[in-house]
Amino acid sequence: MADENQIMATQIAELNHARIEHNDAHRQQAEDEEHQSQPTHVSETARGEEQQSEDEKEESDDLVGPFTEEVMNFELPKRFTLPLTLTPYDGLGDPRKFLKKFRSIMIVNGASDTVLCHCFPNYLDGPVLDWLCALPAGSISRFHQLVKLFEEHFAGSAIYLHDSDYLNTIKQGPNESLKDYMTRFTKVAISIPDLHPEVHLHAIKSGLRPGKFQETIAVAKPKTLAEFWEKAKGQIDIEELRQARKSDKSHFREEDKSSTTKKSFKLTPRFDSYTQFNTKREDIIKEILNSKLIKPPRKAGTYQDAKNVDKSKYCAFHQKHSHNTDDCVVAKDLLERLARQGHLDKYIGGHIQKRGPSSTTNDLSEPNRGKEKASSSQYERPRGIINCISGGYAGGGYSNSARKRSFRAICSVNGPQQDVAITNPQPEVTFTHADFNSNIQNLDDLVVVTIQLGDLLVKKVLLDPGSSVDVLFYSTFQKMKLSNNMLQSTGGDLVGFSGERVPILGSVWLQTTLGEHPLSKTNDIQYLVVDCFSPYNLILGRAFLNKFGAIVSTVHLCVKFSLQDDQVVTVHGDHKEARQCYNISMKF
Repeated sequence: MADENQIMATQIAELNHARIEHNDAHRQQAEDEEHQSQPTHVSETARGEEQQSEDEKEESDDLVGPFTEEVMNFELPKRFTLPLTLTPYDGLGDPRKFLKKFRSIMIVNGASDTVLCHCFPNYLDGPVLDWLCALPAGSISRFHQLVKLFEEHFAGSAIYLHDSDYLNTIKQGPNESLKDYMTRFTKVAISIPDLHPEVHLHAIKSGLRPGKFQETIAVAKPKTLAEFWEKAKGQIDIEELRQARKSDKSHFREEDKSSTTKKSFKLTPRFDSYTQFNTKREDIIKEILNSKLIKPPRKAGTYQDAKNVDKSKYCAFHQKHSHNTDDCVVAKDLLERLARQGHLDKYIGGHIQKRGPSSTTNDLSEPNRGKEKASSSQYERPRGIINCISGGYAGGGYSNSARKRSFRAICSVNGPQQDVAITNPQPEVTFTHADFNSNIQNLDDLVVVTIQLGDLLVKKVLLDPGSSVDVLFYSTFQKMKLSNNMLQSTGGDLVGFSGERVPILGSVWLQTTLGEHPLSKTNDIQYLVVDCFSPYNLILGRAFLNKFGAIVSTVHLCVKFSLQDDQVVTVHGDHKEARQCYNISMKF
């Protein structure tokens, strides 16, 4: 420590000595110029003017940049070296953190205010250095002036940091060890500035998984983080000891097993939610097997019962003992896939229709599928209605009064009609064969485009005129690095095609641009944020299309809208993106 202080004192003395030499040299230069300003003959006068023009040229070259002449002409000590531990700032990250690191490194080296100005450009890169060079020449004489301009210009480059409220969302997983949970929690906690220790302690205790350790903490009531860490350390040692014993036992069991014994595995369901049928799955499996709608497994009926198998359980799909049909994951996924394709509507509540046995057989038989009716007189009423995605603000809202007003407006369609004046006439929009801008055949593909949300380009955006809401999926919300504080509380659910409901996390207003500048239109759109799987980033429904006055053509795979000058703009869909999204959705 004494050696470091001595080195620092030496560097400060060298800086002071350099300032004195700089002032003496400047004074001597002024005297020489005054002496040379009185030439004895014409040649000396010409030489003096030439020398003066060269000095002015050099002086103008030295003043290129925002710093004053005093800063630019200052000479650093001979033994002074620039620290190499600081990464140059390129405009990404918090500018205040960068300034703090720069000052701490330079102060350790005994740098003065002039040295800070002189060395600061060496730690800038890319557009940041261009910004510094573009400042007015000779406008900065002190480092605090540069700091103020630097912080104001790059304030928007600060990376978003979570606040203390975010810690309450971190919970220990059901199979997550205490060590992994605390590591994950600490990584977030250290990034939060000015985090109060009591808030830190309360959040980490609230996120513990219910169990013995949580009960121990509730009884012990640690008042400081140090006390909590002490309790947690003992629990971590216990968990690691148990894990080591389990690994040893599993190792011995694997050695005892025969090489011919197959490893048991458990199938996982492919769907998050399943349709409720009005008939037992076993009866549905038997009927669709008899009607040849599906084929049985290859080994069906030839399985050999293993030892100690429970023969009270029987699967009608695999035609073997050991498990029931209702518990069979394969049969359950198969029925769900058929139900979503519309083959099992008569087994779903709300779509029941009495039919004769011959009618059922004919509907499910393979040869009769895809054939048209022989006569138009044999008309059958539809068995039900397949709805589109509905809910949100297009339904009038979520309060009872708002829904009643919307319902009365819908019912008024059947009443006497009044002529409504068109206040904003739209130009004529037509579609021709030339609008189909793709070399791939249109196989009833969807219209998937790219839009701009704020300053981000978002791809895989589905234009769905059948949707009453504009949906922003939570995975896209997180990729945009938006804060959960932006979400406005919104009640209710979104209703899907088969009646399933998806809860709404909230709504958010975002500036949305359709098209490319200058042929583009921008509006503020309110999106409903939902947390569920989707191959798309956004689904834009009627609310978006009506606000932009956009018309979608699935035949030409494009969308058209008009600008203020009645110019019609065409945005073509991405054919390959549409196919990729569709294939992903079919896998799930």
